[in-house]
Amino acid sequence: MMVERAVIKASELQRKSGQVLKRAAKEGVHLVVERDGYPVAVLLSFQEYEELMRERAKKSLAESVRSLGVEAERQGLSEEKLMDEQEQVKKGVYQETYGRKKG
Repeated sequence: MMVERAVIKASELQRKSGQVLKRAAKEGVHLVVERDGYPVAVLLSFQEYEELMRERAKKSLAESVRSLGVEAERQGLSEEKLMDEQEQVKKGVYQETYGRKKG
């Protein structure tokens, strides 16, 4: 899907903010805002912003999982050992959260 991209001046954004926001939100145009000829911001629909943030979060999670795997291998930890440790941590958290009686 090819997205239309347009460049607008910051002064135009100030003068025509309603129209500019409509272009980004309803028409799906990516608007590059320039000040003194330099790009300073981009306006896009909130839906597209959310999609970008989801993709960024997925990428970050994948990198974290990969790093954890490398570190586990470096320490000689098997998947079984990691699962056992995770289960112990879960039990401890559960006990701390729910196991104490009021008194």
